[in-house]
Amino acid sequence: MNFKQNQRLLLGFFRINDPYRLLILFLAVLLLRLPYMIGSDALVYETNWLLIGEALNSGNILYKDIITPIAPLAAGIYMMVEFLFGKSVLVLHILSILLVTYQFSLFNNIMLRNKAYNENSYIPALIYALMMSIFYDFFTLSPALISLTFILLVLDNIYLRIENKLQDATILKTGIFMGFAVLFYLPSIFFLIATILSFALLTSLVLRRYLLFLYGFIFPALIVSIFFYWKGGLEALYNQWILFNIFDKAEPVIDLQSILIISVFPVIIFLFALYKTFTATRFTNYQLRVQQVMFIMFLAAFGSWWISEQQAPFELLLFVPSFAFFIVHFVFQFKRKIIAEAFAITLTALLVTINFSIFYQNTRIHDIGNFNKLVSGESLYTELIREKSAIILGGHTDMYQSATRIATRFYHPKLSESILNDMSKKEQMIVLYDDIQQYQPEVIIDFLGLLKKGKVELAVLKEDYQQKSELLYVRNNANLTE
Repeated sequence: MNFKQNQRLLLGFFRINDPYRLLILFLAVLLLRLPYMIGSDALVYETNWLLIGEALNSGNILYKDIITPIAPLAAGIYMMVEFLFGKSVLVLHILSILLVTYQFSLFNNIMLRNKAYNENSYIPALIYALMMSIFYDFFTLSPALISLTFILLVLDNIYLRIENKLQDATILKTGIFMGFAVLFYLPSIFFLIATILSFALLTSLVLRRYLLFLYGFIFPALIVSIFFYWKGGLEALYNQWILFNIFDKAEPVIDLQSILIISVFPVIIFLFALYKTFTATRFTNYQLRVQQVMFIMFLAAFGSWWISEQQAPFELLLFVPSFAFFIVHFVFQFKRKIIAEAFAITLTALLVTINFSIFYQNTRIHDIGNFNKLVSGESLYTELIREKSAIILGGHTDMYQSATRIATRFYHPKLSESILNDMSKKEQMIVLYDDIQQYQPEVIIDFLGLLKKGKVELAVLKEDYQQKSELLYVRNNANLTE
């Protein structure tokens, strides 16, 4: 096959050293995601993020007035999105496309500038974009996706340090980037360990610069801590965001079998690419160090997944840079370009087919997993609380999507239950009484059965509410939709 023919194929197109290839890749990503943007329902965590944003825009203080384990800066992003665009899931998808475009451009630039491969091209950007298409919940603006942007910036500075091009100011910025990554998504803390390990094993960083890096990392966390101390929510931040995420996370949103369906094909390709890369012998010492850093980053991603709150598919995003890096190496090791083209086209076709067959539910793949749990659906109580303020104790957060507002601070079911169970019965009744008096909910749904146990003690229930069922209480002046 001659050069002009090869140029028309997938890899041949991105082998041409032309920055406009990134624009074409952006349009391809947009086109690929368009059916999902048009035809998808909100995912449970998208609903959750936007509900938190709505609650914060109503004047509530994160952690103090709304109990949730979300990262503080991520909550701030969703607050801004909800303020500007309302509870628009489409905006989350559009922002995700823009951020992914920046990421694959940054990833490609990092690889080119640091001569990670023996060939300069835009294939790293292509493979990165493909890895971002493994599953459809990668298509939203998640805390993990935002955090990954800062991890890539940290990665770039690690490579600069290996080349001894890193100045004190850049070391400080590296720490700040790492701090932002963690403040958007706590499991990214493993990348802090990975960064220090990379510096220790592969560079000759002096103690002063380690301290400078740690100062940069602590600085944004200190600013956030001062803010919550000022708002009276510092202890709540520590208990809800840090302790809960590390020691007492929520139940996985889907089962392990579903995760395996999503990841088994990319994992097999990655492991084979990893083996082929580490057994190859034609790399420079610097390229070998680059590979070692990426492997350390893979281990950090695995640790992050292990402590992730929901172990949802989108939390696999932190694997994307290491997967893309080694798969690109695998592509470049094909001696015949036509075989590399066949591999790339097959990889693209399989990833897209698996993703959209699960989304459209038109193959048996969907039947094997429990992917319907990812979608915000209607419950028996959806119409009952529509256009009403509500307390839902122990129910899924997406149940609030039809309510006018969240009329409680006990928002997150698992975390709220844990906090309430740590109290005595008397303390439970006091905090629930104060909660009801403060927020004046029109509807109370008590899946935990706490109000039933303390109904005698809670005079407000007897005076102001009618018990419609074992779980349901309705304010006397509320118009209940049957």
